[in-house]
Amino acid sequence: MARETKTTLALPKIDLEEKALDVRLRLKGKAALDLADYQRAYAETNGHSVELDQLVPHMLATFIEADRGFQTWRKSGAGKTPAAA
Repeated sequence: MARETKTTLALPKIDLEEKALDVRLRLKGKAALDLADYQRAYAETNGHSVELDQLVPHMLATFIEADRGFQTWRKSGAGKTPAAA
């Protein structure tokens, strides 16, 4: 009997009601293939697909939240100066 494994992604389930952000991005090669694969994995894991303009900002936010070096930098007070827009 085959054993079924449950896949868990680092990215939590996206609230589809959330306001979408306008993101312009051009990817080539492996990064483009990896993003397309991640989009398919997200759909398979969560039971619904999402557009890249919904997926990418959440991936970026998840990465930033998990980056301990960045979080340490931010907490050190260096992050108190607003970034130039």
